[in-house]
Amino acid sequence: AALTVKFLTKRFISEYDPDLEDTYTSEELVDQQPVLLKVMDTADQDGPVNCERYLRWASAFLVVYSIEDKRSFAGCRRYLDVLAAHGGGCARARPVLLLGNKLDMEPYRQVTKAEGLSLAAAFGCAFFEVSACLGFEAVRHVFHEAVREVRRAA
Repeated sequence: AALTVKFLTKRFISEYDPDLEDTYTSEELVDQQPVLLKVMDTADQDGPVNCERYLRWASAFLVVYSIEDKRSFAGCRRYLDVLAAHGGGCARARPVLLLGNKLDMEPYRQVTKAEGLSLAAAFGCAFFEVSACLGFEAVRHVFHEAVREVRRAA
């Protein structure tokens, strides 16, 4: 949620309801081409149990974990497994990006960058590390990369 809000408003929110799920719309200019982005911020606290609602809806997927939380990283593997089974792998018409968030919490890191890169490589996904509370440009870059990946796949 914090990444989505940062992307849409250029502001960081420190408190949010992790059970809140919503869809947001934003008109963006990516590589001088307009695009209408619809972002579904999911709230799957129990993992990818009931994710059919967005498996058919999305053109790209951003799977996010906290670099300071090993459990959230382990949960990403379950999502990547579901996405790979659903679409025949990450390198397909609907790209997947793996994101390590909370880069500002480096002193408390539990998941190394190498672990993130390795998981992304195993699934053929793009990989980025960002911070929702730091600079806006890195967050915008990730969302724009998702658009570029969709365009390349098309």
